[in-house]
Amino acid sequence: MVLVFYSLSEHPGYSDDGNFVRNHETAIKREIIANLAREKQDIESVTLLPNTARGEYDNGGDVSGHYHIYFTAYVNHNREQTISVELFFPDASIPPFTLFPPNPYKDKGKKMSNWVMGNIEVSEETSR
Repeated sequence: MVLVFYSLSEHPGYSDDGNFVRNHETAIKREIIANLAREKQDIESVTLLPNTARGEYDNGGDVSGHYHIYFTAYVNHNREQTISVELFFPDASIPPFTLFPPNPYKDKGKKMSNWVMGNIEVSEETSR
């Protein structure tokens, strides 16, 4: 019985946002490396940290907004060199002055399959 519950659920320690990052890890890594290559960053590998993922609507929902997920990763197998990543969901939006923003994972009208890479901030590598 416990096995059935565990296999039917997402990773129990992660939020919906963390599970999204985990479930789309390969595509997200590919996009991060491609974006940083265009910026002439020397990034060969990315390790995502899904437990750092947090999602929110921009503008706090006051003037409408789209859903974003922010999370941290480290690069080139170096835990000292981190990046902050933003994913943007253009099809998961809310109208202006929404008092209680809906959960985009439970609202069938929100499309979480279409995402775009947003800002990526690379930290300075610290020396040991």
